[in-house]
Amino acid sequence: MQHKIKKVIGNLKEYFEGEPWYGVAIMNTLEALDWEKVNERPMNLKSIAVFVQHLINWRIFVVKKLEGDAAYDIKIDSVEDWTPIHIKNEMEWEQLKNALRQTQFDMVRILERSNEQLLEKKVPGKAYDFESLLVGISQHDIYHSGQIALLNSLSKT
Repeated sequence: MQHKIKKVIGNLKEYFEGEPWYGVAIMNTLEALDWEKVNERPMNLKSIAVFVQHLINWRIFVVKKLEGDAAYDIKIDSVEDWTPIHIKNEMEWEQLKNALRQTQFDMVRILERSNEQLLEKKVPGKAYDFESLLVGISQHDIYHSGQIALLNSLSKT
């Protein structure tokens, strides 16, 4: 495996459950949450559960594109983008977090079998390349991780 793709994989792992330079990785943030707070909507914002499902939805998009699916798409601000979800118990919260973990496993597994040239290839059905998509999914996760942390803080007040 070449240097560039190895770096992308390392970043995906670091931001997901490592010790990133900016603070707390997404899974560490989620593991610290009280499941009974994940449906709260302070100031009528989206809930933590909806944000987690949103992360899952876009990571599934990445996996589908890595698998070569040109037809798969998510329309911004659609139900597929922001899927309504309500967590009823701790087991459902664990299942949601496990679904997020599965997307991480799937992405990393595909990337570990790929070569450097993947990063330069166009994403099937899109005008951008895989390097942009993979950097973008990390940025997307980090962005929403901050929102989740903020929602968690608001629910404590």
